[in-house]
Amino acid sequence: MFKKFISGMALASAMFAAPLYASDALPNTVFFDADLIAQSKARIHNDTATAEAQESYQRLLEEAESAMTVGMLSVTDKTLLPPSGDKHDYFSISPYWWPNPETKDGLPWIRHDGKTNPDSKTDATDSVRIGLFTRSVRALGVAYYFSGEEKYAEQAAKMLRHWFINPETRMNPNLRYAQAVPGVDDQRRSGMIDSRSFSDRLVDALALLETSKHWTPEDNVAMRAWLGDFLNWLITSEQGTAEQYSPNNHGTWMQAQIAGIAYYLGKEDIAKMAVANTKWRIREQFDSQGKQPEELARTRGYHYSYFNLDAMAYLAQLGDKMGIDIWNHDYKGRNIKSAIDYVAQFQKAEDWPHKDNDIKKGRFQTYRMLTVYRKADLAWGTNHYDEVIKEIGFGNADISNLSQVWAERDAYLLYPKL
Repeated sequence: MFKKFISGMALASAMFAAPLYASDALPNTVFFDADLIAQSKARIHNDTATAEAQESYQRLLEEAESAMTVGMLSVTDKTLLPPSGDKHDYFSISPYWWPNPETKDGLPWIRHDGKTNPDSKTDATDSVRIGLFTRSVRALGVAYYFSGEEKYAEQAAKMLRHWFINPETRMNPNLRYAQAVPGVDDQRRSGMIDSRSFSDRLVDALALLETSKHWTPEDNVAMRAWLGDFLNWLITSEQGTAEQYSPNNHGTWMQAQIAGIAYYLGKEDIAKMAVANTKWRIREQFDSQGKQPEELARTRGYHYSYFNLDAMAYLAQLGDKMGIDIWNHDYKGRNIKSAIDYVAQFQKAEDWPHKDNDIKKGRFQTYRMLTVYRKADLAWGTNHYDEVIKEIGFGNADISNLSQVWAERDAYLLYPKL
């Protein structure tokens, strides 16, 4: 567990040397290790952090300042109505489906895996909006915690109320019309992945904001009630129950969001069940070489291999908190380590032995694995991936390349080797 890397004496000394903010109280985090981020924060403010951590912190503040200007976002902003006719229902179009060129009306749409239909990424539906909303709230929440600046918490609170709480703009707690496909299906189980950011981005941001005066007890009650209703829909609806058994990254992310939301709400029995099911996934989704056949069958094999491992790492983190060992679980040589090691072999696009459309587009993004490497080393108490991390290097990305900024922030600021 991450806490084995935290020295109580060192933490106390570092915190004493750092400026005191309202957010210095240890938050009840979900995936974050509260002690670890507290020491990382202290090192930022007493100038003992690494250069990479300091740079990641500055980029965090830049992203938070940008989020301050985003404004209020809501599912009611879309211009297309979901089949229900209710703008409060979340609505998106599946990204890899296109109008049928063989029919006059384009129906039914047909699938081109890995080829994103730009019509699925407009303000007419909610998929782009939910991403902007959750990444903004996450940046504001983390920036509030690390800087102590209440303005970030105040803006995040306003955005959260607008999306989840205010009657005029709140989202209904379901994903009934997520990733609909015209002429095929308007209630698809694969749409459950649209809300994964409610877990990997939102719950820890909420935990950090709970230390602010701008997130009131009434806000907390209302937010938890909404998440409770949403969690119930995820685990009892036809779409949600089906998606839990999806054999690829969709199913892993479904478990990760159920586990994360349940843990935040104090529903540890539900969280434990979702985390424990990861053992079955290790058996079914990996082979003895560490390959992930379901992900490698896709047109973006490296991306989806990372994407699935990312969700598993989140589940393993919660397992550590609840006494369920996912990091070391093994079924006849199938385990997380072999899967991470398989991906870690390939740091150059020309060495990747599988078909991958991302290589043609020049986006073989090895930095996306940084967080997984760092979390694994922290969990095992090793330096196994230090050389791989060093080979990837610390980029000079600005906030226009958010995926790299986030990966480096996780590796050097949120999950640092201290």
